Amino acid sequence: MHKSSIYLPEGLKAELAGLAARSGRSEAQLVRQAIERLLAGPGPQARAGDTGASGYDRPSLVGVGVGPGDPGLVTRRAHAVLREADRVIVTTTDEHSVGRAEMVVRAVAPTTRIQRVPFTISGDADARLRSLADLSEVVVAASDVGELVAVAVLGDPSQRTVFPDLADEVRRQRPALPVATEAGIASYQAAAAGAGARLGVPGRALVVVDRVEDLDRHLTDGDAVVLYKASTDAASVQAIARDHGRDDGVVAELAGMPGERIVPVAEADDGPIAYLATVVFPSPGPSLVGRGS
Repeated sequence: MHKSSIYLPEGLKAELAGLAARSGRSEAQLVRQAIERLLAGPGPQARAGDTGASGYDRPSLVGVGVGPGDPGLVTRRAHAVLREADRVIVTTTDEHSVGRAEMVVRAVAPTTRIQRVPFTISGDADARLRSLADLSEVVVAASDVGELVAVAVLGDPSQRTVFPDLADEVRRQRPALPVATEAGIASYQAAAAGAGARLGVPGRALVVVDRVEDLDRHLTDGDAVVLYKASTDAASVQAIARDHGRDDGVVAELAGMPGERIVPVAEADDGPIAYLATVVFPSPGPSLVGRGS
């Protein structure tokens, strides 16, 4: 039996230790990975459209939209990335709790490696910047060891999620790292489908806002307006709807999930509207055929 020893310069040892700490992998795993790649040599890359292949090289960063909460609303492309990723990152306000995005990932890719990263979503700008720095550090460390990293977000990565800011920060640190997104279904799209509501007709606007003040500014006759991921209360929305003569709005909770509840704005319960609830004021016209009709 032969025993092999690897002797590294002190500087390289320190860099290896640092990379192991940042990436969450052991030094032995990193050394083995490097040797395996050296022995394997250059190989063919997965091509987009190949059965079972996401089409992304390693390393890459991909923002993956997992919809509002129903695993059935995850696209096939997003599903492929979640299955093949070396690490799927989900942000959470409490690292000890399973959030909605993580629940979807576990349902569609039960064997994937999931990492929760705490993230501040409050109005504290400094705290959010610190959270963004921490999140980008995790992504950069994973990409530095050659991983395909997926960041799973509710809805669509391009719409009111952390991913655009994260992508900018990661590109600043690693300009050569490929960054991409896989589209997801937003909760207001699922809500409109459930309510049979029109979300845009020719010649009219579809406006998506996240502050009740903006709802008041944009809610004009004939336009579809969505209040998305907002912190507000039913009374405020009801007052604005009355001011504009809009009695067609609906409030959707748990859109696309078991327990989904869609009610007219005028009939919404008193008190706060949940952060992940959606308010939809549709385009004019007869109701479309909704689920269960």
